[in-house]
Amino acid sequence: MDIRQLECFVAVAEELHFRRAGERLGLSQSALSERISALEHDVGARLFFRTTRQVSLTQAGAEFVRDAKRILADIERSVSNVRHTAESDLRHIRVSGVDEAISMLLPQALLAFRQIDPKVHVQVLEISSSEQHSQELIGHRTDVAFVRTPQQDEFITSELLHRQPVLVVLADANPLSGSASLSASDIADQPIVGYPKHARPILHEALWRGFRQIGTQPNIVCEIIDKSTLLQFVAHGLGIALVPAWVKNISPPGVTFVPFEPCENQIELYVAFRKSGNSETVKRFVDTVRTISV
Repeated sequence: MDIRQLECFVAVAEELHFRRAGERLGLSQSALSERISALEHDVGARLFFRTTRQVSLTQAGAEFVRDAKRILADIERSVSNVRHTAESDLRHIRVSGVDEAISMLLPQALLAFRQIDPKVHVQVLEISSSEQHSQELIGHRTDVAFVRTPQQDEFITSELLHRQPVLVVLADANPLSGSASLSASDIADQPIVGYPKHARPILHEALWRGFRQIGTQPNIVCEIIDKSTLLQFVAHGLGIALVPAWVKNISPPGVTFVPFEPCENQIELYVAFRKSGNSETVKRFVDTVRTISV
């Protein structure tokens, strides 16, 4: 049994189609079939039911596919660890993060870190999904990630950097702009510029949770991912929106920020990194981030 046989088995198990699996692997159907037959011989069990029209997993195949995927993932992780260790003498850091971290926190961190290590090279990757950050860390494709939700498993850990309130942003001409605070019931009749759930799940949920509590739905006129674009929509009077407090630093003229009630609505920022296998450069960078976030 070899790694290529496992890769072939997983591809067929996921595609349930030899031609598509072969195209995915760059193999002919006959070569793929030979490898699957050899694997079945090695494990001493039939892994697929095959007819001219259909391919399906046997019970043994369904059990084996979970182990095969885990084995392949372990091998990929081990290879990544070796490569990363070999590269650890290079003075570089790969950083990924949500918009606030990339726009506001990372520049401060890099300026402070250059006082310690002026020759370090930093590669920055902007990603909005905390789950994707986790996979990038496990796969050694990034070294430090700034995320909205805590990350904790056998490979990754995270630390809370800070919390900040959720605000309502309105055009200055909006009669509600002079309010001391606003709740969902206060903005129930307002047109709202919202966020797609997949892209901004925390702000999306903060809005919808508030409206569920008053038994109605928000009047969402459009959904936008980029906060700079959202602020322009609000400034032109197309609607109001919920934003984290840091957005005040990039706001255009003509908008006002009002606290969104209840005050339990908070946006958190965490720094996440691998529990082991980090270079000394990465460790020093994390220490720098801790210092500037106090």
